[in-house]
Amino acid sequence: MPNNYYLSLDDIQDNLVVIKINQTYKPGISAEALYDYTRGIWRRKIESVSIADYALCVVYGEVKEVYEIDGWMPATKAVFKTRTCDPERCSKRIAFVGRVADDKIRNRYIGRSVAKLYKYGEASPVKMFLKSAKI
Repeated sequence: MPNNYYLSLDDIQDNLVVIKINQTYKPGISAEALYDYTRGIWRRKIESVSIADYALCVVYGEVKEVYEIDGWMPATKAVFKTRTCDPERCSKRIAFVGRVADDKIRNRYIGRSVAKLYKYGEASPVKMFLKSAKI
């Protein structure tokens, strides 16, 4: 592995939410589906992630894409193009709206591992990292 393969807290230059989509990711997934599965449907409170400027889409520890976040909303109000959201399941969940980040931001994170940012056994699919501190 290259020396800079693993992201450390010192490497984080932005307010990030790391979102693991291991269970829904399939090789060859379309860019549109990757976005839909990354942006929602998460069991979090909007206030807990609203400071994030970017979302890292992570599959088995590796960053696959970076999205700039425009805002968060209840998942029941989100419009998904490649998935459905059962109103009962989504009633207490959230989703973001955004777009693929600029290449300058993407190049910092894509292809790198977040494995060393997690404690052994930590399983939460959504975790915040701030440029100045970890939450």
